[in-house]
Parts: sequence; C-alpha cells; structure tokens
Amino acid sequence: MDGIRRNDPFITYTKGNISAADYQILSLFYQPIIGAQAYVLYMTLLSLLDRQNLCSSTYLHCDLESLLNIKLDIIEKNRYKLEAIGLLNSYYLNDQFIYEIKLPLSAQSFVNDGVLGQYLIAAITNDRFKKLIEIFKLKLPNKKQYFKISKAFNEVFASIHQEDPLNENQLMSGKKGNSIKVNLSEFDWRLFKDNIPESFFQVQDISDAIKEKINNLAYIYGLDELDMKEVFIKSIDKNKEINLNRLAVEAREQYQILSTNIEKASEKAVEPEIRNIPSDPAEYFKIVSPRALLKEMGEGMVSTADLRIVERLIEEVGLDKGVVNVLLAYIAKIKDGVLPTYDYFQKVGQNWKRNQIDTVELAIDYVRHLASEAEKRKNGTASESKYKKTTKNNRPDIEVDWLEDYMKTIK
Repeated sequence: MDGIRRNDPFITYTKGNISAADYQILSLFYQPIIGAQAYVLYMTLLSLLDRQNLCSSTYLHCDLESLLNIKLDIIEKNRYKLEAIGLLNSYYLNDQFIYEIKLPLSAQSFVNDGVLGQYLIAAITNDRFKKLIEIFKLKLPNKKQYFKISKAFNEVFASIHQEDPLNENQLMSGKKGNSIKVNLSEFDWRLFKDNIPESFFQVQDISDAIKEKINNLAYIYGLDELDMKEVFIKSIDKNKEINLNRLAVEAREQYQILSTNIEKASEKAVEPEIRNIPSDPAEYFKIVSPRALLKEMGEGMVSTADLRIVERLIEEVGLDKGVVNVLLAYIAKIKDGVLPTYDYFQKVGQNWKRNQIDTVELAIDYVRHLASEAEKRKNGTASESKYKKTTKNNRPDIEVDWLEDYMKTIK
C-alpha cells in the first residue's frame, strides 16, 4: 500500500481503560524514547475513544492532521514509532484503517524488558534513569515472619453444579487481578508456628519455598500440623538451616511410623473421612487426597513409594493436585491396579503437561478422549489427529465405564 492520504478514514479502539499510573509510565518511560510528537499522537488517538464502548467514530486523517497541527507524513512516521514500541496495532483494508491502542507495560515489566529499559537509559542517561525508578518503587512490609492465612475460594463459598464453562470474548480486559485459588489443604500455619520452640529455629526465617514444601508434604502424606512440626524440627541442621530434601525424607519416615501403628493412626485421624462424597467425578477428584484415593483403589495401606510418586508429579512435573488424582486412577485402571514406576508416571505426566491439562475437568475429558481413541483403534477407525485442548464446542462426549464404576464403589 502507498502512504496514508488525507481522506483515508480510520477508527480507533482499545480493550481496556487506561489508568493514572499508565499515564505516568507513558510520559516518563515511553516519551523519552518515542519523542513528544509520537506521545501526543498516542494521546490524541486515545482521546477520540467513546469512554462507554472504548471505540471511536469514523474520522479522516485530515482531521488528525488538524488536531495535531502536524503534516501527514510526520504523523505516519510517528505512528511507526508507536507500532514498533508496542503501543499501537494498525490494520488496513480498502483505504480504511483501524488503529488498536495498546495499554503500556507496567513499570516493572518495562524496566525489566531486555530492550526498552536499555533504550530508556540511552535516552536520558543512567543517573536520570535511577531517579525515575525511585518514583515507581513500592514500600513493602517485611512479611517473612508472617504466615499467609487468606482463605481460598472453596473454603468460603459452597460448591455448585457446574455447567459448561463460560467462554466470552470481546470483554474489557486491561490489567488482571489475582485469579480465584482453590486450596486443597487446610494446613493451620498458626498452630504449626506456635509449636516450634524458638531455640530450634526462628520461624520468621521460613521462606516461601519452605512453606510450599511443607504444605505439599502435609497434603500428600496426610500429616497434620503437629506431625509436620516434628518433621520440621528433625530437618534443622547444625547451622539451624532447613534442607528441603531432608524435609521430604523426614516426612516420608513420619508417614511410615504412623502407617505402621494402626492405633496411633486412628487416634490422630491421619486419614480423615470424606463425608458427602460428591456424585460428580470432577468434584470428587478435587477434594480427595491421593493417599485416600490410593487406599481405596488398593484396598489396603498405601506405600511410601507410591506417595513419593505423587510428590514428584506435583513438584517436579508441576501437575495440579487434582489432575494427579485423575492420573493415578487412570493408570491404576489400565495397569489392572498395579502402579508402575515413577519413570512411567513421569512420561505420561509430562505428556499431560504439554497438552495443557491443568484442571480436573480437562484431565477427565482427556481420559475420555483416550478411551475413545482406544475404542476406534480396536475397531480400526482411529484418527491420526493429535489431542487438542478441549473447549465447550469440541469436548469429547464419550462415557468411560471405569470412571462411573469407580464412583459407584466409593459411595
């Protein structure tokens, strides 16, 4: 296409409202790189938006020329700058233009970007750059000595029947808040902390990595706060430091001690009873512990080796805890109740991870997909297409006999 002409029409739109912080980042971080004219062009395009639907009426480029009091060829050169730095996307068809206004990066993303931060330093010198950074620095309290006690979604709101997941497009986006987190553990950090003598360890020195490890081990091995206190104290070395590997070893040993003493396990309620077992398999796999699941499938005591597999699938492969439950039940079924080694689980788990199976619902859908493909291969009609992430429109609708049969046995 040739360059823009004065009578070429255009509209502008954006997907989110710009904030006061965005204006500050635009003027202090972007403007030194793109220049004042490109900055004013961006602000003018932004001002043309209808604040209700975030889309403008149709204008001509001669209107823009008049508003900016700048020649059209200069406007086009500055538009290129906005496009190159990620503030504008331009679309063209039949002499008509659409300009998508992009919101600026956050201060942290801009500075840590491998290119933009260096360009800003080159534009304003390193000393001025340091002064600007101070404007955006946060004063954060030291949370090291505190334990996070925020409630998860499922700890406050009762579960409801879930229809097909919502999938709506063309909604305002802008900046994202924290997504809802469902917590599978009810670990009482305050009880845990209060039972650790200060002579052993300064609780405020527990890092986030150690907290996450403690939470995972308590969930996997069914250890309560007092059990984990014993595990924690045994894991402190002579320098009063915690070794994560030693923490896992001590947790497994503690589980063995509890599992070999039936009376003690009963008194401590190591295996909490799941009441009101949901009929929906997805809901069941979300709330059941891997220990309870393995015990149900094996009709007996769960070995430390099996729980070690669960531990590694969560921490090394990075699977969701509920997804691990589905994986355990699925493999136990296809292997006639005999669990293979971790290497086998790792291979299958990594395949699930690559296929972005990160929720229980997707895991169950994927199992149904595998069952469908197995049936097709049996009948000589298997497709060669690879599994794709399920959506509302392409979710397999295949019944899995073992899943329904399994749910019947636990009611």
